[in-house]
Amino acid sequence: MISFKEILIPRQKLQDVSLFTLRFLPSYYMIANHGWKKITNPEKWERYGKFFTKYFGDNLDFANIPFGFMASFSESICAVMVLLGILTQPASILIAFTMFVAALHHITGTGSPENALVFFSIYTTITLAGPGRYSLDSFIFLRNENKTL
Repeated sequence: MISFKEILIPRQKLQDVSLFTLRFLPSYYMIANHGWKKITNPEKWERYGKFFTKYFGDNLDFANIPFGFMASFSESICAVMVLLGILTQPASILIAFTMFVAALHHITGTGSPENALVFFSIYTTITLAGPGRYSLDSFIFLRNENKTL
């Protein structure tokens, strides 16, 4: 007879599937709805950069394009990295910072900061929790750990 414990999925496996889902779905939405159109449209990088540099007066206006590129990079390339689980924590930090700046922009400007704050919460959680077992990070780094043991 099968016991109730045998039917349940082990806690660790559920955590790994949960981390995979937490990485994959928001990253896909980030790429599809935000990142792709920003990274492929360099004419708008200066505008995106102003979202950050406006808090420093006119002192950082020369850096609008690089900061705009970094926002576009984090919402596209870093989102792909998180989706795949490669260099997940550094990529998540960049996305979380970008979402923090986006939320500030919406709070002090127009629009609702809700979406940016939700993405900020998700990527901060991924930064703290790590990528989980179903990631390229786990495959690469655990494989290297096993070789040294």
